[in-house]
Amino acid sequence: MMAGRVVESGVSLVELLVALAVGMLVLLGAGRLYLGGVENLARVDDLGERQEAMTLGALFLLRDIRRGGVEPGRYKLVDAVNGEGCSLHDSVSGEPLVDGLAATAGSCAASEPLQADVGGRAGLYRIVLRPLDVSEPLVLHAMDREAAARHAGESAP
Repeated sequence: MMAGRVVESGVSLVELLVALAVGMLVLLGAGRLYLGGVENLARVDDLGERQEAMTLGALFLLRDIRRGGVEPGRYKLVDAVNGEGCSLHDSVSGEPLVDGLAATAGSCAASEPLQADVGGRAGLYRIVLRPLDVSEPLVLHAMDREAAARHAGESAP
């Protein structure tokens, strides 16, 4: 028999402190990953809203241009009611169509979202829209279908 030997079981205080430190590092890393994911989700949501505003604005303008009969000055940018950027406004209906756009010139009132007869071509329109906090505008071209048909009929032999 071994009378002088004591068998210890369990963990020492140093091992416990090391395990707690490693556990805290793992928790801090997981927390940071979670917060990063939440921040990225907010950014993606914000970009989605901007893209939606651009898409809706362009669709409203494209629909009316292609149908024909868009009067010069019908669509304009006005200061948004919430104070954030500009709203695309239809002067015929008197209603704002889309919020969340930025001015393409010095101010909302100086910006022209729709330009007619681009390059001297009757029925060709240029749409210029810019989302908030983006430096470069989105530029689209659209053709009035009636004007295109008239032009094709005039130039046919």
